[in-house]
Amino acid sequence: MNEKDIADLGFNAGDIVDLYNEHNGIERIARKFIIIEFNIPEKCTATYFPETNVLVPIDSVAEKSNTPTSKYIVLKLRKHQEL
Repeated sequence: MNEKDIADLGFNAGDIVDLYNEHNGIERIARKFIIIEFNIPEKCTATYFPETNVLVPIDSVAEKSNTPTSKYIVLKLRKHQEL
């Protein structure tokens, strides 16, 4: 994540967070990710796949290709809490 975004969200590099979003009223969660400061544009986040595939709604696809919209996912972060 961008250094400014990390600070603006009240986190620190090294914090462990859960990534989540909502699509059609369903919360999707990828648990236990470590925030890494990286030279990336503000408001952007890089993740690995398949680890974050759970965040890609299967009914959200590109109009022409019908491929999953994995390159545009609105993320929210919250501090990880053990279940």
